[in-house]
Amino acid sequence: MLTAERQRYLLDVLKAEGKVLASNLSRRFGVSEDTIRRDLRELDKAGLLQRVHGGALPRSSISVEYATRQKESPDAKRRIGAAVVKLLQPGQVVALDAGTTPLSVVEHLPPDFALTVVTHSLPAASALVEHPVAECIVVGGRLFKSARASNGVAAVDAYRLIRPDVCVLGAAAVHPEAGVTTFDADEAEVKRAMVAFAPRVIVLATGEKLGTVSSYLIAPAGRLTHLVTDRDAPSEVLQPLRELGVEVVLA
Repeated sequence: MLTAERQRYLLDVLKAEGKVLASNLSRRFGVSEDTIRRDLRELDKAGLLQRVHGGALPRSSISVEYATRQKESPDAKRRIGAAVVKLLQPGQVVALDAGTTPLSVVEHLPPDFALTVVTHSLPAASALVEHPVAECIVVGGRLFKSARASNGVAAVDAYRLIRPDVCVLGAAAVHPEAGVTTFDADEAEVKRAMVAFAPRVIVLATGEKLGTVSSYLIAPAGRLTHLVTDRDAPSEVLQPLRELGVEVVLA
C-alpha cells in the first residue's frame, strides 16, 4: 500500500472511530509502528489530525479569526446562549469568556437580570453597555486582535484575583480524554485563570467541536460541571462526559 493511500485510510479510521492508536494501526495495515508514527507526524503537520501519546485524535476545525467564527453555526450559538442564561442566577458574579458563543449569553440576558460579568471580551463588554442593570468588570491586557479580547499576563493576573460564582467558558475543542483545549497558548493561560477558582464551570461548544482536540489544554473534562451544546452533538462523546459527572444540556 502506498503511503498516500495508507494515510487516506488512516484518516477514514480516525473519522469513523474518533481516535486511533499506533499499535492498532500497525497491525491493521501490516506495517511497523515507526511507519505509522511517521504517518501521524506528517498528517499532524498538515493540520489533518492532532497527535497524542500513542496515537491521534481529530483536530478541531475552528477558525482562529473572530469574523469567520461569527458566521459558523449562528443558530446553534443563539440556542446555546439562551440555554446558558437559564443556568445563571441574579446576583451572581460570572467570569465570561471571549468568543462568539459566550457573546450570545450576553445577548440573551433579560433586561431585568442583575448580575456582574467579568470579561476580557471587547464585544461582550460593548454589548453590556446597553444592558439596564447588569454590571461589567472589563479585564485589560494586550489586545489579541483575532479574538477581539484582552490577553497576556495582565489578563491572567486580573482573573486570579476574582472568585466568580460561575465561569462561562468557550473552547476550540472538547474531548472526554484530551479535555477542553484551544489553539493559542496565551489564550489557554487566560482561560485556565478563569477556571481556577470557579465552583461551576459551564463550557459552551457547538457539536462540531466535540470529540476533537486542539493544541493547548485549558482543563480536564472532569473539571466541567456543565456542557451546553446543540442537539446535533455526537452521543458517543456526550456519554463519556456524563460518566465524568458533567451535566449535558442540549439546546
